[in-house]
Amino acid sequence: MALCCLISSGGSPGVTTTALGLALTWPGRVLLAECDPMGRGVLPGFMADRIREPTGPGLLGVAMAAEADPRAAVPLEEYVMPIADDGRVELLHGVRDPRHGVRLAPLWPRLAEVLVERDGDVLADLGRVGGTDTPEDLLKAAHLVVMVLGSTLPQVDAAAPRLDALKELVTDPAAIGLCVIREGSYRASEAERVLHTPVLAELPCSPVDAAVLSDGARPRLTFKSSLLVRSLDGLGRRIRTLMATGSPDDHATGSPGPVAPAAGGRR
Repeated sequence: MALCCLISSGGSPGVTTTALGLALTWPGRVLLAECDPMGRGVLPGFMADRIREPTGPGLLGVAMAAEADPRAAVPLEEYVMPIADDGRVELLHGVRDPRHGVRLAPLWPRLAEVLVERDGDVLADLGRVGGTDTPEDLLKAAHLVVMVLGSTLPQVDAAAPRLDALKELVTDPAAIGLCVIREGSYRASEAERVLHTPVLAELPCSPVDAAVLSDGARPRLTFKSSLLVRSLDGLGRRIRTLMATGSPDDHATGSPGPVAPAAGGRR
């Protein structure tokens, strides 16, 4: 079906939380793949009190199996586990120890092929990008790449060079978009203007509701109708539309410009 990669420019809040929230609000079959070489977040967080069966080795198991037989098909389905009771949402949990990240590099090109061909959509959490361990093969194969960043000057400044490099890396029909978390006094429109990349959604900074996804906290009665969940649903609809059309927005190209604060913003 389609592959969407979610990334951070470095120190950004909420990439894994956003990816998980999207998966849980996705209308069809979807796989959340934790492909961050620096470690996992869903298993010890949201799933901590929801695990009802052995979790297996996850991504590390896939890497070890692929390493053992380089000519065989990557046995992805043997290492995924359900998140939702109906089996619609599944998880490929990431590595626990960042030292195991070096074993993932040979896996990325083969995993990219499997994820793109999988029956159902895939949301891949790549974590922070820009380092030598960035899963570039997944970015190249993605139908859409979404960078999650906070609405602060340091976040926008860190995003600029990484977006510049990303736009040279990905090829058509890939699209690139932003998901801005409203944690500072800078507007999403400013981030869009400065970074020359469309903002697909602006998520509220809602620590209580976000903790349900990040830490497995008990949800409030209003959680499913909260602004955060409704915003994630809107982002998911935008993502599905872009992945279906394969057409990036007209202003999603170009090189990021100099960073400037919004009117009234803090430096």
